[in-house]
Amino acid sequence: MKRFSIIVLVIMLMVGVLANLSLAAEYKDGEYIGYVPNEHGDVVIAVAIVKGFITNVEILSPVKHVYKYEPGQKAFYEYPQKVIKAQSADIDAVAGATHSYQDYNKAVQMALDMASGTYKGNKFYGLSRDYAHGHILVEVTLNDARDKIVDIRFITQNEKLKDIDTLMAAKSDKYPHAPAVEAFKSLPEQALKRQNVHVDTISGATHLSTGFYEALLQALDSAGVRKKFE
Repeated sequence: MKRFSIIVLVIMLMVGVLANLSLAAEYKDGEYIGYVPNEHGDVVIAVAIVKGFITNVEILSPVKHVYKYEPGQKAFYEYPQKVIKAQSADIDAVAGATHSYQDYNKAVQMALDMASGTYKGNKFYGLSRDYAHGHILVEVTLNDARDKIVDIRFITQNEKLKDIDTLMAAKSDKYPHAPAVEAFKSLPEQALKRQNVHVDTISGATHLSTGFYEALLQALDSAGVRKKFE
């Protein structure tokens, strides 16, 4: 009886290992950005894949370190490790944070679909991190054949949620630094018109220019078409 139990345990472990190996084979290495718009703060999550496995999950926005609602704050801290442990976006919601979990799951699943090549959408996301001034998030829309860029735009901070929304603020005409305003307007226009990633660095807005370029590359890489537009 003891020997039989050991055999059963070994078989179960082998099934688990094979399941993980099968899952790992589905994902291409890289970092992928999942995005879910939300009036309470757009959800932006970065998922890192190494050797086919989910190795890191970072909720970039909204951050809830200062969130006053405890279940939401707890979800923010605990969710990434749950995904890494499960190697899946199929994470059960916790009472009091149902909506947060639903959006987190959607964002991570989007990233995983991109990593597996099963993503059916035509909008792809790239991000350049800037924890001091706001992350630069770029949305790239491709045609169905993914051989033409249809639209490019910055996704920016919700001004009403500055305490938790960590995206870069929009650079409207009222923004005090003129080169940043010019870069905010012209960089997406340049890339769209040229149909490639080679945009001009705007003098006085080098950081924004570089960040846009990095985010654009990541979005196109997630779509599997980076080389076509380089």
